[in-house]
Amino acid sequence: MSRRINGTGDPAWVALFTGFKKSAYRLEGQQVYSNDSEDAALEQFRATGRFEPFEPWPAIPLVRATAAAGQTQTRVRVVVEPPTDYTRMELAAYPYLAEAGEDIRIIAVREAEWPADLPRYDYWLFDDRDVWRMHYNDDHTFHGAELIEDEAAIGQHLEWRDVALDRAVPLEDYMANRRAD
Repeated sequence: MSRRINGTGDPAWVALFTGFKKSAYRLEGQQVYSNDSEDAALEQFRATGRFEPFEPWPAIPLVRATAAAGQTQTRVRVVVEPPTDYTRMELAAYPYLAEAGEDIRIIAVREAEWPADLPRYDYWLFDDRDVWRMHYNDDHTFHGAELIEDEAAIGQHLEWRDVALDRAVPLEDYMANRRAD
Protein backbone atom coordinates (compact mmCIF):
# COMPACT_ATOMS: atom_id res chain seq x y z
CA MET A 1 0.00 0.00 0.00
CA SER A 2 1.36 3.41 -0.92
CA ARG A 3 1.69 6.33 1.46
CA ARG A 4 -1.06 8.90 1.36
CA ILE A 5 -1.33 12.48 2.55
CA ASN A 6 -4.88 13.63 3.14
CA GLY A 7 -4.64 17.39 2.83
CA THR A 8 -2.50 20.50 2.88
CA GLY A 9 -2.95 20.78 6.64
CA ASP A 10 -1.24 17.43 7.15
CA PRO A 11 2.27 17.94 8.61
CA ALA A 12 3.54 15.33 6.14
CA TRP A 13 2.44 17.63 3.27
CA VAL A 14 4.39 20.56 4.67
CA ALA A 15 7.40 18.28 5.21
CA LEU A 16 7.53 17.54 1.48
CA PHE A 17 8.34 21.20 0.79
CA THR A 18 10.80 21.64 3.62
CA GLY A 19 12.51 18.26 3.34
CA PHE A 20 13.66 17.93 -0.25
CA LYS A 21 17.39 18.18 -0.87
CA LYS A 22 17.84 19.27 -4.49
CA SER A 23 14.71 19.88 -6.51
CA ALA A 24 10.94 20.10 -6.48
CA TYR A 25 9.01 19.96 -9.74
CA ARG A 26 5.29 20.27 -10.34
CA LEU A 27 3.17 19.53 -13.36
CA GLU A 28 0.04 21.61 -12.85
CA GLY A 29 -2.84 20.97 -15.21
CA GLN A 30 -6.18 21.57 -13.54
CA GLN A 31 -7.80 24.74 -14.78
CA VAL A 32 -9.67 25.41 -11.55
CA TYR A 33 -8.65 24.78 -7.96
CA SER A 34 -10.74 25.52 -4.90
CA ASN A 35 -9.14 26.42 -1.62
CA ASP A 36 -10.66 28.33 1.29
CA SER A 37 -7.46 30.33 1.72
CA GLU A 38 -7.67 31.59 -1.88
CA ASP A 39 -11.39 32.31 -2.19
CA ALA A 40 -11.11 35.97 -1.19
CA ALA A 41 -8.13 36.50 -3.50
CA LEU A 42 -10.08 34.99 -6.40
CA GLU A 43 -13.10 37.21 -5.72
CA GLN A 44 -10.84 40.26 -5.53
CA PHE A 45 -9.18 39.24 -8.79
CA ARG A 46 -12.55 38.81 -10.50
CA ALA A 47 -13.57 42.29 -9.32
CA THR A 48 -10.32 44.13 -10.06
CA GLY A 49 -8.29 42.01 -12.47
CA ARG A 50 -5.33 42.33 -10.10
CA PHE A 51 -3.69 39.87 -7.75
CA GLU A 52 -2.39 41.00 -4.39
CA PRO A 53 -0.51 38.45 -2.29
CA PHE A 54 -2.70 37.46 0.63
CA GLU A 55 -1.71 36.65 4.17
CA PRO A 56 -0.80 34.08 5.08
CA TRP A 57 0.69 33.02 1.73
CA PRO A 58 3.44 30.65 2.83
CA ALA A 59 4.60 29.93 -0.71
CA ILE A 60 6.75 33.05 -1.10
CA PRO A 61 8.92 32.66 2.02
CA LEU A 62 9.21 28.94 1.34
CA VAL A 63 10.38 29.49 -2.25
CA ARG A 64 12.84 32.16 -1.06
CA ALA A 65 14.25 29.81 1.57
CA THR A 66 14.71 26.93 -0.84
CA ALA A 67 16.33 29.21 -3.44
CA ALA A 68 18.69 30.62 -0.79
CA ALA A 69 19.65 27.05 0.11
CA GLY A 70 20.54 26.31 -3.52
CA GLN A 71 17.50 24.13 -4.15
CA THR A 72 15.31 24.52 -7.22
CA GLN A 73 11.55 24.71 -7.54
CA THR A 74 10.15 24.37 -11.03
CA ARG A 75 6.55 24.37 -12.19
CA VAL A 76 5.13 23.67 -15.62
CA ARG A 77 1.57 24.95 -15.89
CA VAL A 78 -0.62 23.66 -18.72
CA VAL A 79 -2.97 26.51 -19.57
CA VAL A 80 -6.06 25.71 -21.59
CA GLU A 81 -6.87 28.75 -23.71
CA PRO A 82 -8.87 30.76 -23.05
CA PRO A 83 -7.91 30.54 -19.38
CA THR A 84 -10.43 30.27 -16.57
CA ASP A 85 -10.68 33.06 -13.98
CA TYR A 86 -8.72 30.90 -11.56
CA THR A 87 -5.95 30.30 -14.09
CA ARG A 88 -5.82 34.01 -14.91
CA MET A 89 -5.43 34.72 -11.19
CA GLU A 90 -2.61 32.17 -10.99
CA LEU A 91 -0.91 33.79 -13.97
CA ALA A 92 -1.12 37.11 -12.13
CA ALA A 93 0.32 35.49 -8.98
CA TYR A 94 3.18 33.66 -10.67
CA PRO A 95 5.47 36.70 -11.02
CA TYR A 96 5.61 36.92 -7.21
CA LEU A 97 6.72 33.28 -7.03
CA ALA A 98 9.19 33.77 -9.88
CA GLU A 99 10.67 36.79 -8.13
CA ALA A 100 11.10 34.61 -5.02
CA GLY A 101 13.05 32.06 -7.07
CA GLU A 102 10.63 29.58 -8.64
CA ASP A 103 11.16 28.67 -12.30
CA ILE A 104 7.69 28.81 -13.86
CA ARG A 105 6.98 27.70 -17.39
CA ILE A 106 3.80 27.48 -19.43
CA ILE A 107 2.37 25.14 -22.04
CA ALA A 108 -0.62 26.82 -23.70
CA VAL A 109 -3.14 24.53 -25.42
CA ARG A 110 -6.73 24.39 -26.56
CA GLU A 111 -8.90 21.82 -24.72
CA ALA A 112 -8.92 19.44 -27.68
CA GLU A 113 -5.13 19.79 -28.00
CA TRP A 114 -4.04 18.50 -24.58
CA PRO A 115 -0.55 17.08 -25.08
CA ALA A 116 -0.97 13.34 -25.65
CA ASP A 117 2.40 12.69 -24.04
CA LEU A 118 1.51 14.36 -20.72
CA PRO A 119 -0.86 13.13 -18.02
CA ARG A 120 -4.06 14.99 -17.24
CA TYR A 121 -3.33 15.08 -13.53
CA ASP A 122 -1.10 17.10 -11.25
CA TYR A 123 1.94 15.70 -9.55
CA TRP A 124 4.96 16.78 -7.55
CA LEU A 125 8.38 15.22 -8.09
CA PHE A 126 10.94 15.72 -5.32
CA ASP A 127 14.65 15.08 -5.83
CA ASP A 128 13.98 13.13 -9.05
CA ARG A 129 12.70 10.28 -6.92
CA ASP A 130 9.57 10.89 -4.86
CA VAL A 131 6.48 11.26 -7.03
CA TRP A 132 3.27 12.43 -5.36
CA ARG A 133 0.18 12.19 -7.53
CA MET A 134 -2.38 14.75 -6.48
CA HIS A 135 -6.11 14.02 -6.26
CA TYR A 136 -8.97 16.52 -6.33
CA ASN A 137 -12.67 16.29 -5.54
CA ASP A 138 -15.34 17.17 -8.10
CA ASP A 139 -15.54 20.65 -6.53
CA HIS A 140 -11.79 21.14 -7.29
CA THR A 141 -10.70 20.92 -3.65
CA PHE A 142 -7.53 19.03 -2.85
CA HIS A 143 -8.40 15.51 -1.75
CA GLY A 144 -4.88 14.31 -1.03
CA ALA A 145 -1.77 12.89 -2.60
CA GLU A 146 -0.36 9.42 -2.93
CA LEU A 147 3.27 8.42 -3.18
CA ILE A 148 4.01 6.47 -6.34
CA GLU A 149 6.54 3.77 -5.54
CA ASP A 150 6.62 1.66 -8.70
CA GLU A 151 9.99 2.17 -10.43
CA ALA A 152 8.50 2.11 -13.94
CA ALA A 153 5.88 4.68 -12.95
CA ILE A 154 8.56 6.91 -11.41
CA GLY A 155 10.51 6.66 -14.66
CA GLN A 156 7.39 7.65 -16.61
CA HIS A 157 6.93 10.74 -14.45
CA LEU A 158 10.56 11.70 -15.03
CA GLU A 159 9.97 11.40 -18.78
CA TRP A 160 6.81 13.51 -18.52
CA ARG A 161 8.79 16.14 -16.63
CA ASP A 162 11.41 16.23 -19.39
CA VAL A 163 8.76 16.45 -22.14
CA ALA A 164 6.93 19.24 -20.30
CA LEU A 165 10.12 21.23 -19.70
CA ASP A 166 11.05 20.86 -23.36
CA ARG A 167 7.63 22.08 -24.57
CA ALA A 168 7.08 24.86 -22.07
CA VAL A 169 8.00 28.50 -22.51
CA PRO A 170 9.24 30.72 -19.69
CA LEU A 171 6.48 32.58 -17.84
CA GLU A 172 7.80 35.96 -19.04
CA ASP A 173 7.58 34.88 -22.70
CA TYR A 174 4.06 33.54 -22.29
CA MET A 175 2.89 36.71 -20.55
CA ALA A 176 4.53 38.94 -23.19
CA ASN A 177 2.73 37.01 -25.94
CA ARG A 178 -0.59 37.27 -24.08
CA ARG A 179 -0.19 41.06 -23.85
CA ALA A 180 0.62 41.20 -27.56
CA ASP A 181 -2.57 39.30 -28.49
